[in-house]
Amino acid sequence: MLTPTLEEFSKIIGHLYDGHIEEDPYNNFLTGMRAIIDSNFASITLREPVADDGGLLFVSCDQLPKTFIDDHDNPYTDRYYTSNLMTNLPWGEVVTLDECHSYSSLEDSELYEFCMKPINIHHMAGIDLRNANGQRFSVRFCRPKSAKNFGNAERAILALIAPHIQRAVANGMQLIQLDNERKLYSKTFTRQSIGIITLDERGKVITRNAIADELLRSKDGIHIINDTIHLDSATARAKFTGYVEEVLEAQRQQSVAQVNALSVDRPSGKADLEILIKPMMIDKSVDPSHTPHMMVFINEPEKSYDIDIRILMSIYGLTRAEALLAKYLAEGANLDQSAQQLGIARNTARAQLRSIFAKTGVSQQSMLVSLILKSLVTFS
Repeated sequence: MLTPTLEEFSKIIGHLYDGHIEEDPYNNFLTGMRAIIDSNFASITLREPVADDGGLLFVSCDQLPKTFIDDHDNPYTDRYYTSNLMTNLPWGEVVTLDECHSYSSLEDSELYEFCMKPINIHHMAGIDLRNANGQRFSVRFCRPKSAKNFGNAERAILALIAPHIQRAVANGMQLIQLDNERKLYSKTFTRQSIGIITLDERGKVITRNAIADELLRSKDGIHIINDTIHLDSATARAKFTGYVEEVLEAQRQQSVAQVNALSVDRPSGKADLEILIKPMMIDKSVDPSHTPHMMVFINEPEKSYDIDIRILMSIYGLTRAEALLAKYLAEGANLDQSAQQLGIARNTARAQLRSIFAKTGVSQQSMLVSLILKSLVTFS
């Protein structure tokens, strides 16, 4: 085994904590550890293969791909995972294969014959750890038959790095989940034509989404000056500035900041923009500068909504025809125009509308439109 310098060990730890963002996750860490403990195979199995699920395995081996995701094209995940010789190890403890299974019977097993022998692995050291959801995942390092078994030195370094593996994998999973949630929220708001701008501890703009960019480029009642939101209307500008200062002062005092809203006139004569200022939770003990302190939501009432008829069918039990009619009405068409676009008679549209009223519990077309748009914001 190589004795890594502090610089080399620091590099390995860096690879581990960056592992979740690699194209082949954790491969740099596994490859670096192989060099240190003289191993020809290393793996992190985040999800064990089970029946039709081929599992999720990250591998460092000169003869195998680096990532296996629900893969059934190799003998282990297709069949021999049920013969795993190192299962349910004591949490966080380094265990070697010979402590679980005798070498004499190992070579008689199909697992060895079809999965281990072809890639020249014989000795094995393993650790079972917990992921962010508290579920078991496994880390394994292997050596060929011609090499010595893993000794005290290798076990010691694996025991030292095991808590870091568990923490890095758990944190990586949580960051990926948070990023996926952020993308989902962003996509939802974008579909609903909601502009989003985040402001920092000075009320300066940090980020904005594509809808906000479009609104700002039009300079129709709102734009950016020196990284600050500027409203053309002096009255609206004064009110907006007051609301922003109110949020920042409440955050400085660590008190509850209120959500405020206002409308903004537009020189073009289009419908007023609707602006909502929503404070974010701030932990002053860890909050660095130039981080989001509030979100500004901008709604353009005239902007059309992307209405998914499948959602309307699922929520209210509408037929496809009824959902299409509701979609056209919510997009601003009247009953006659909707019937024409659908290629149906007006009387048919009227009958469908009565059915829609009965299923949604409303009695007027304006109430139906309002209900649909609110439902889209909630469920999209």
